[in-house]
Amino acid sequence: MTRPGPHRPAWFSRPAPRLLFQHRIASTGLAVRAVRPPRALRGGFAVAIDIRDPDLPEQTVTIVFGRGRPDTPHVFSDGPRHSPHRYDDDSLCMWYPEDPPEQRWDRRRDGPVVLLGLVLAHLLREEWWRRTGEWAGPEAPHTAQEAA
Repeated sequence: MTRPGPHRPAWFSRPAPRLLFQHRIASTGLAVRAVRPPRALRGGFAVAIDIRDPDLPEQTVTIVFGRGRPDTPHVFSDGPRHSPHRYDDDSLCMWYPEDPPEQRWDRRRDGPVVLLGLVLAHLLREEWWRRTGEWAGPEAPHTAQEAA
């Protein structure tokens, strides 16, 4: 993964890429809106998406890109938080940070709709875990983790 240097601004520093990201999510039929990133990720870019799925509690998902790692999303949900796959800041742990790149979401390769699919799959796994105690998907060993 490349980080922006002093001569390379974050992908979301210009309006066109931000609007395109929002438009692609909106093309799924879900309402998406730009929101202010949380204080810890200020200076970044964030969108909120209202999730209305019959298999999930109603919730709003916020996808945040920070300046420090602009290609790595932090995903938050205001729905039920009890889960074995959340970071200390309550963001979703959707992949292991040490996984090879092909096992993690990539903005250029996958795009916003794939990210949204990964978010929904994670939320469904969390809901299944809350109901059954079983995680329906691959897992990496968890110790105290920092948000990636």
